[in-house]
Amino acid sequence: MFKGKVVIVTGSSSGIGARMAERFAAEGASGLTIHGRKEAALQTIKDKCIKAGGGNSKVHICIGDISSEEVRQKLINDTVQQFGKLDVLVNNAALWDSNNFFESSMETYDKLMDVNVRSVIALTKLAAPHLIQSKGNIVNISSDVGVKAVAWSMFYAITKAALNHFTKCLALELGPKGVRVNAVNPGYIPDTDVLSRAGVTGEQEQGFVKMITENYPLRRPGTTDEVCDATFFLASDKAKFVTGVLLPVDGGSLAGIAH
Repeated sequence: MFKGKVVIVTGSSSGIGARMAERFAAEGASGLTIHGRKEAALQTIKDKCIKAGGGNSKVHICIGDISSEEVRQKLINDTVQQFGKLDVLVNNAALWDSNNFFESSMETYDKLMDVNVRSVIALTKLAAPHLIQSKGNIVNISSDVGVKAVAWSMFYAITKAALNHFTKCLALELGPKGVRVNAVNPGYIPDTDVLSRAGVTGEQEQGFVKMITENYPLRRPGTTDEVCDATFFLASDKAKFVTGVLLPVDGGSLAGIAH
């Protein structure tokens, strides 16, 4: 599906991004840049990608905080230097916070906005000239809570709402230049470490899974592979007439609560 394509996946040292990188390699990507803050984890993912690609995928590692301008410059410059072009940018790196309005601090708000919105915009600015040249595309990994209002994780939801609108606005601007811009809006995906990194206990997570199972119309959370499937569709030529779309992968959560 991505034979001969060069792909960047940010936040790919764990969870959705790690699985996505591995599967891009399996789908034939010739060049793949994986990014994250944990060198050991990225090396493990690199090995998995090389194996998944049957040795046909060249994999470059970029280590660092995506909110750093230096890291963003290095991510784009190294990719183009290593592989000669860029076809697909997947903006996946993000931070999550579970607190409500009164529990969350403005420091948390600033950090979430920096990583989840500002860094995405800044990285995309750097990538856009190369994507215009290759007639490539962008897929932003957003969230269902960027579409619906929630009484928890308010600051996170605000960042994802901003990312959704950025996706649609950028699709209008880059469309005439031959670049498609779309977003995937997952519901709750438990096989990631996003909750533990935010300080959520195992017991709290079990309660969250129970709530999802009782309220999602499909009566279960999603999987990383299901998010990957949606991302691959949007990033591939199968969606070459699709842009400005927010694609829910949410078990029906945006349709409402099923009882």
